[in-house]
Parts: sequence; C-alpha cells; structure tokens
Amino acid sequence: MPTPDSRPPSRPYPEPAGLFAKQPPPEPDPPTGPAWLVVPARVIALVVVVPFRLLYDLLRVVGRGVAACWRFLIQALGTVAVALYRWVLRPLGLALWWPLRMLGLGIAAAARWLYRYVLVPIGRFLDIVLLGPLRALGRGIAWLCAWLARGLAWLFRGIGRILAVVIVLPLVLLWRYVLFPPLLGLAWLCRWIGRGIAAAWHAFAAAVVWSWRQIGRGLGWLLRVLIVIPARALWRYVLAPIGAGIAGTWRLSARILLWLWRTLVVAPVRVLIVIPMRWFGRNILMPIGRGIGAAWRVTVRDPLRAVRQSLREAGRDIRRTLRRTFLGR
Repeated sequence: MPTPDSRPPSRPYPEPAGLFAKQPPPEPDPPTGPAWLVVPARVIALVVVVPFRLLYDLLRVVGRGVAACWRFLIQALGTVAVALYRWVLRPLGLALWWPLRMLGLGIAAAARWLYRYVLVPIGRFLDIVLLGPLRALGRGIAWLCAWLARGLAWLFRGIGRILAVVIVLPLVLLWRYVLFPPLLGLAWLCRWIGRGIAAAWHAFAAAVVWSWRQIGRGLGWLLRVLIVIPARALWRYVLAPIGAGIAGTWRLSARILLWLWRTLVVAPVRVLIVIPMRWFGRNILMPIGRGIGAAWRVTVRDPLRAVRQSLREAGRDIRRTLRRTFLGR
C-alpha cells in the first residue's frame, strides 16, 4: 500500500473561470518558411522590436501610476471639500442665518409701524390741508375753461354763418346760374366735335387698311405667279429627280465600296494578322505570363509573406512573454 508520504503530489485543480472571464489567446501555429529567412527575422525582431516594446510597456506602466496618483489626489480633494462644507461652512451659515432673520423681521415690523402710524396720518393731513383746495381750484379752472370753449364755439359758429351768407352763397349762385350753363354747352359742343373727329379718323383708318389689304393681296398673287409656282415646278420636275438620281447613285456606290472594303481589306487583315496574333497571344504569351507569375510567387511573394508572418509571430511571442513577466498574464 502506498503511504501518505509516497503518494504523488495532488495536482491543483484550476479555478473555474467566470462567465465573463477573458479567455487566453490560442497558441499560434509555428511560422512556416525557410530557416534562412525565419532565423534572421527573429534576430531582427529581438534586436529592433523588443527595445521599442519594452519602452512602450514602461511608458504604459508609468502612465497607469500617474493616473492612479491623479485619481487619489482628486478623491482626497473631494473628501476635504465635503468635510469643509459639512463641518465649517454649513454650521457657520446656520449660525449667521438666525440673527439676520431676526434683524429682517425687526426691520419689517418697524417699517409697518412707521407706515401705519406716521406716513398714513401725514398723508391724510396733507390731503385735507393741501390737496383739497388744489382739487377745488382745479375744478373751478376746468369749469371756466369749459364755458370759455363754449363761448368761442358760438363765436366761430356765428362768424361761419356770416361768411356763408356774405361769400359762399353768392359764389354758389354765380356758379350755378352764370358760369355752369355756358361751360355745360361748351362741354357738349366739344364732345360732339370729338365724336366727329373720331368718326373721320376711323373712316380714314378703315380706308387705309382696305387699301393696304388690296395691295397685299395683289403683291401676294404676283409673287405666287412669278416666283412660287415656277420654283415649285422647278423643284418637282427638275431638282427632285436629279437629287433622287444622285442619292441612288451614292447609295449604290457606298454599297460597292463597302463590299470592296470587306472583301479586299478586312478579310485579308483578319486572316493574315488578327487570327495569327490571337493564336500567338493565347498559345505563347499567356503560358509565358503564367510561368513568370508562378516564378514570382514562388521566389518573391511567398518568402516575403513567410518573413512578414515570422516577424509578426516573433513580436507576438515577445509581447506575450513581457506581459507574463511584468503583468502576470
């Protein structure tokens, strides 16, 4: 039987991860590529990338320390401010509030007493002694002004009636019975003269329009007989047949030239140049291009991709190592 001392040490069980615990990143696949590229890439990463990564982690730790100090300082200032308000400013304000309140109440009571027992009697005395006589004097002056206004209105009304009888009535009679009838006759005569002139003008204008219309009709008939009809006959029986013959000849010539172009130029060029060039590009140039692409991919692109992957994996390994060393994760 195995003794308690001879039992193998128990393997501690890992603590169960929480629901939102951060899972460790999966282990990357080892970089693929030739050793003569991977090893120099790792050396370059160790010499160039690691110092900058260490400097970055150092700056990050310093920044965290500064942020923690700043938060502690802000919390301490907030605590001091709250204590100052609670234990100094608030009791001092409460101690000053009650005396100021009592002083305000006393001032308000004194103001009410002064208004009720001093200002109100003085106002009543002044109203009886000073404002009453002034009010009576104002009423008398207003009554006097009203009677003066009535007298002036009667005076102006009488003056207006006198002027109406002496000046306006004679002028109205002069206009109605002396000046208006001759002016009315003169206006009637001018109206009839204007109507006669308008009728004469309309007759003259109608005669001119009729004359121009007849002259226009005659000129139109002459133009039609001398120009339009001969031009139409020339176009219909001379120019149109010539144009139709020229158009037919042009269409026939164009068809012949097109047939000659397709037969003597396009077909030989296609047979002698286009088809051989197409065969040469499809069977010679395209295989050469594919071979060059495959050689470029094998000799340049894939090694460069392997080097980039190796540098990336080396940097990732270095960061993981530094994180586990300094941060414990």
